[in-house]
Amino acid sequence: MLLTREQLQERLIALHQASLELVRDVSLKHLLERIVATACEQSDARYAALGVLSVDGKLEQFITVGLGEEEIGRMAHPPLGRGLIGELMDADAPVRAPVIKDHPNSSGFPPNHPPMTSFLGVPIRAGNHQLGQIYLTDKIGEREFTADDEKIIQMLAAYAAAAIQNARVYENTRRLAVLEERERIGMDLHDGIIQSIYGIGLSLENALLSLTDDSPDAKQGIQEAIEGLNQTIRDLRAYILDLRPRKLGEKGLFSGIQRLVSEFRTHTLVEVQVSGNDFELQGVPETHSLVLFHICQEALANTAKHAKAKTVQISLWTTGDRALMEIRDDGKGFDLDRLQINIGHGLANMQTRVQAVGGDVEISSHPGDGTTVLVWVPRTPQP
Repeated sequence: MLLTREQLQERLIALHQASLELVRDVSLKHLLERIVATACEQSDARYAALGVLSVDGKLEQFITVGLGEEEIGRMAHPPLGRGLIGELMDADAPVRAPVIKDHPNSSGFPPNHPPMTSFLGVPIRAGNHQLGQIYLTDKIGEREFTADDEKIIQMLAAYAAAAIQNARVYENTRRLAVLEERERIGMDLHDGIIQSIYGIGLSLENALLSLTDDSPDAKQGIQEAIEGLNQTIRDLRAYILDLRPRKLGEKGLFSGIQRLVSEFRTHTLVEVQVSGNDFELQGVPETHSLVLFHICQEALANTAKHAKAKTVQISLWTTGDRALMEIRDDGKGFDLDRLQINIGHGLANMQTRVQAVGGDVEISSHPGDGTTVLVWVPRTPQP
C-alpha cells in the first residue's frame, strides 16, 4: 500500500528526529542497537537486523530485533554472510523481495530459524566503502515492503553511515588518549620514582660497605636512605591517587569532592578544608559538575606529586550565571614560564575539560608561594 503525501511527510519527520539522535551517539554498541530498532519501527517490520563489516569486508557483527534469546539459541548457527545477506554485502543498491525463498540468490535458513517471508535489505555506505547493511523481514499487515519503505530506510542508512563513522572516530580518539596517557605515566615512573628507588639502593649499598661497629658516616648514610625511601613511598601513593578512576556519584558535586578529599588525606596526610553550599551547587548541570570534579582531582594529584604542601583549601560557590571552584595550596609553587617542564600536561587537561563546556581556568603560582587554581563553568547548559 502506497503512502499518502501526508503519511510520507510524517514518517520523514519522525525519521529525521530519530536520526539526529543517532548522530549524537558516540557509543558504537549503543548506536548500532538504536539504528536497527529505528529501522524496524520506521518500516513496520516484524524482524530487523544490522550487519557490520570488518576492515577486510567480512561480517563482523550481526545485531537483531524481534528475535528472543530462546529463538536465537535454537538456531544451528548465526548468519554466515550467504544468500541475500551475502548479495547485499557486495551491492550498491537495496534488495527487495516479496518472498525470500523465491529469490534466485536465496540460500534458505539454518535449522530452527523462525519462518520469514518478505525482505528488504539496504547497504550502509560511506562513499565507495560499505560499512554494513540493514535487513528487514516480514512487513506487518502487508504482503511485502513498499518503495516508500525502501526510500525511508535508504535515508536512515545515510544517517547511520555518518553516525557509525563518528562513533568510530570517537573510539579511536579515546584509544589514542589512553595510549598517550600510558606513555606519560611510563615516562614519569621511569624518570622519577624508578630512578629514585635505584639511587636509594646504591646509597644503602655504599652505607653497608662503610659500616663498622661505630661509624657515624654509615649511620648518616643509612638515615638518608631511609628518608629517601619514605619520600619515594609518598610519591608512589601520589601516583596511585592520580591513576585510580573515580566517579562523581549520585549525591552531587559537593559530596563527590568531599569523598575525593577524604581519600586524598589518607594517602598524603595533607590537611584539606572544603567550604561551599551544597544546595546552590545542585542546580549545576551534571556535565559541568563532572568537569569541576575532575579538575579538583587533577589539582589534588598535582599537589601530592609536586607541591609538598601542608594544607589545601577548596572553596565552591556560585554567582548569577557561574559555578566557581578555587583550590589553593601552601606548597613550594612553581614558575609559570617553566610550566611544560613540570606539570604542563595536567594543567592542559584542566583547560581542555573546562573550555569544552564554555568555562575557563586560571592558574597562579610563584616559587615558594603556593599555587592557586581558579575555575568556573556556566550554571546552565551551553549550545
